[in-house]
Amino acid sequence: MLRILDARAVRELLSVSELAAEIGAAFTAGGDGATEFARSSVRTDAGELLLMPAVHSNTLSVKLISLFDNPPELRLPSVQGLVTLFDAATGRPVAVLDATAVTELRTAAVTVCATDLLARPDARVLTVIGAGVQGRGHLEGLAGIRPWDSVRLHSRDPRRARKLAAWARERGLAVEVLESVDAAVRDADVICTVTTSPEPLFEDSAVAREGVHLSAVGAYGATRRELPSRLVARSSLFVESAAAVLREAGDILIPIAEGALPADPPMSTLGEVLAGRRPGRRSPGETTLFKSVGVPIEDAFTCDLLYRLAVARNAGQSIPFE
Repeated sequence: MLRILDARAVRELLSVSELAAEIGAAFTAGGDGATEFARSSVRTDAGELLLMPAVHSNTLSVKLISLFDNPPELRLPSVQGLVTLFDAATGRPVAVLDATAVTELRTAAVTVCATDLLARPDARVLTVIGAGVQGRGHLEGLAGIRPWDSVRLHSRDPRRARKLAAWARERGLAVEVLESVDAAVRDADVICTVTTSPEPLFEDSAVAREGVHLSAVGAYGATRRELPSRLVARSSLFVESAAAVLREAGDILIPIAEGALPADPPMSTLGEVLAGRRPGRRSPGETTLFKSVGVPIEDAFTCDLLYRLAVARNAGQSIPFE
């Protein structure tokens, strides 16, 4: 039997906060904290298809996602796809999952894990920039890691921001929508960017407060970035995988090209920090930056957990498969 888990089933099985409490093991289970699985892509004139294989425990996963800037009239998400799971011991196909929901879940969970690890314990002002699917997942997950006095939301589309804020308020999270990005980041203790912006969202001078933690999650690819070079250069850098960041993260590659960062800038991986081999935040006044690119081991870990939960709860739909 092949188990089918659609987006609703994925979200009902596992919350961002629940996964965030577990996903650190994805970065430490391999021993070096930076397990690498090669991913490949196929480009078309309209977008890109990514193929991301990985293995965790008894689950072999292959995620296929398309990244397309579709016109608004099509009303399609920019990220779509499927994850196919195989039994790592026998090679038997066991499940197919909605990759959009898996990506939303694991991306937010990794950010929450990194933010909880690196943000100051006394952080009280949270800003999220971006009101798409990832904005929703990150608001949900970040809500519980500190006793926030203020949660701010900014989007280039104020209508989407107001809609997301209303969704959050229905779940007990008071969110203020700010139309000015500079006002949104001013005096923030934690700033999380989840956009597709090709260029910096704000100037370096907008983030003047000491001890800020930033999580740059969006802007996929080597030519896009969400943060200004000077801000990146004055931050301590934390990543999932240094090799992946130096291949595809414009937030790091563009400052290197501009000379703001050295060719091989110092970076600590989450695995190294979680395992105690490198420090996280070293002082209250330090600016920390987590640059997320999303690595295949996160998908394998998440899908392994989702599949085990689905079997235990008999969730999803099972169909014959010979």
